[in-house]
Amino acid sequence: MEAEITRSDPASWVRILTYHGRKFVTGLYWHPLSSPQKFMKEARAYGKQNDLDFVAIRETPTKIQAGFVSKKLGAVKGMYSLARALAGQFESDFVACWKIDDDCYAVVGTSEGAIIPGVDLVTTLAEAKQRIVGLQNRGLLKGVQLFVPEGFGFDVRPFDIEELLAPERLRNEFKLRQLTFGLSRKELASASMLAGAIVSAAGVYHLWNMHQEEQARQAAIAAEQRRQEELKAKNAQAKDPLDLAALDHPWASLPDTVDMVRACSKAERVLPLSIAGWLFESSKCDGQALAATYHRTGTATAKQFTEAAVELFEEPPAFLIDNGNTVGVRVALKVAIGRNEALPNQGEVLREVSSHFYMQGVEPQFAPVQAGPIQKLPGNDENQPAQTVMPPWAKLSFKAETKLPPALALEGLPDLGVRTTLLETNLKNSQFTWSVAGEIYAKPQ
Repeated sequence: MEAEITRSDPASWVRILTYHGRKFVTGLYWHPLSSPQKFMKEARAYGKQNDLDFVAIRETPTKIQAGFVSKKLGAVKGMYSLARALAGQFESDFVACWKIDDDCYAVVGTSEGAIIPGVDLVTTLAEAKQRIVGLQNRGLLKGVQLFVPEGFGFDVRPFDIEELLAPERLRNEFKLRQLTFGLSRKELASASMLAGAIVSAAGVYHLWNMHQEEQARQAAIAAEQRRQEELKAKNAQAKDPLDLAALDHPWASLPDTVDMVRACSKAERVLPLSIAGWLFESSKCDGQALAATYHRTGTATAKQFTEAAVELFEEPPAFLIDNGNTVGVRVALKVAIGRNEALPNQGEVLREVSSHFYMQGVEPQFAPVQAGPIQKLPGNDENQPAQTVMPPWAKLSFKAETKLPPALALEGLPDLGVRTTLLETNLKNSQFTWSVAGEIYAKPQ
């Protein structure tokens, strides 16, 4: 086996491997297709919008996937998709990682029959281990055939890549299809006749339409770049690697309750009950920052509070409009995000969350929340604009006045689909009270 690196784009994971004289491409961008009958038309439209030249198609009983790659990255018609070739030889889901060279490992896998986006690549040993652990944390290793080398912390199973990619086991459907000129002769003949008629009958309209298509293509590229930048920013804060699909899942961008409580509790320890004669009144923590208010007593002054606050807080205090008697301070937080778990059923998670509070003698409040729409890409009609559709999950809010500090009140709170978004502490008449609020995401009943 030989390996040659092709990275015209430094950010690309595209690599070309050679087995038995055949070329195999890794690092394809895998995208779901929505049209069972005209999926190639949909794939050509998507490739055209994003300046992509080749595609590998993966069909399962429930979904169709397209893996795209550009010829600028070294792909050539007739090469094989490595992920497609391996997926076509397993009857059930699998995840495989094998060594190619020193500190060079390939990772490929499927979930529910579909190739997992971001798990079709060649990378370092450390990154390969991180990807496998990320799949385990997302629950994607349950019930799959797992093939990893020694040192990954899992059982080692035989995996002969040379045998799996032997020429007699390869099929034409594993090969890359050309999108730009991938039409049949009949399609090319019809397209040529239609193009001639358009040019002769409506030349001006044709030029205008080309301009509109170019604008749409540039807009699609810009939108994809924004999504990639957004994903990069979220992964800089994420505990586990997120993929593009996670951008449509709001719960994947929120901290887990354990991390939220830990960060807020750590920030609260910075807050004294009294600062230069100003007494603690309340605090709110939303995962982005902890904001607290203090009330003036006696002959205390704003100058005295400001001088004392410099030793405790990075940001200067803000004196609220209350005749100068109330001041606010803020502690910025950075809480990890990044868990794109499968959602529980709505009835099940409501029972678990309500029972958690009932056992503390607390009456929680639940309310449905209208989830925001998500964007759906065009279907078979290339001229059809993108549409917004309602997401396939339910969203609810919850709130509870607790008798215990949040660190104790939320210990053991169910975490699947549940995110805590606000912790409040109040001090009145020398008595502390607390409240917690959050969001629940679940499969509709």
